[in-house]
Amino acid sequence: MTKKEEVYISSFKKAIFIDSLFYISFLAAILVSVCLDRSQLIYALPVVILTILIKYISRTKKSANPIFILALLAILISDILSFRAFEACFPWIAISSSIYLLCCTFSLKKYLQKGTLKSVLSFSVILSGLLVFYITYAIVDLLIDFLAGFTLFFVFLIAASLIIQTIAIAIIYIRDTYHNGTILLASGIFTFFQITLIAINEFLYFDNTFTVLIVICHVMAIYLLMHFISTTAVVNPEDLKEKFI
Repeated sequence: MTKKEEVYISSFKKAIFIDSLFYISFLAAILVSVCLDRSQLIYALPVVILTILIKYISRTKKSANPIFILALLAILISDILSFRAFEACFPWIAISSSIYLLCCTFSLKKYLQKGTLKSVLSFSVILSGLLVFYITYAIVDLLIDFLAGFTLFFVFLIAASLIIQTIAIAIIYIRDTYHNGTILLASGIFTFFQITLIAINEFLYFDNTFTVLIVICHVMAIYLLMHFISTTAVVNPEDLKEKFI
């Protein structure tokens, strides 16, 4: 066996081990959310985020984006605080979550191409955008009646960060430059549903079913975004064919 083959086999085994660790920890987090008190997720969910971080670094090695690593560390802090004492730590949770969303957006900056906006002016895109803004507005409007002004500031902070990330993902997807665009769109949808469900579950109406859905959406959103960033190469704008008039 040549040295090159040994390195390949070693890398393959390492990838299998990391994948197995991710799937096992993800399944464990789901089982904890279903069977135990949600406070026990403080021991399960951070492990899933760490395995995603390890997988990202393992895939990208020296080309890893430090901004995306910062995003994963920020959401790790947010998760720990959320299951430790959500109400008491909400300002820090909001700040950490906003840092995560904005860092994810900055990580996608290199995939944004000039000239994209001309493809945005279709009826379906405008309708989808209005629906996202309406749902966000409706939930924030409901929270205004339940929360004090100081807490509302952090709600608006998360909402603004979420909208910024959603717009960035939508532009990349609409441009249709990357074959993994659907994966990125799915990540954005999971993120949107996760944050809106958290707002409902924590402030309006608690249901353990929401907690399970939040865990699934949360992990899938991060994993799919990591997959897109780590496997999708940036296309040179000069090599692009115009697809939209």
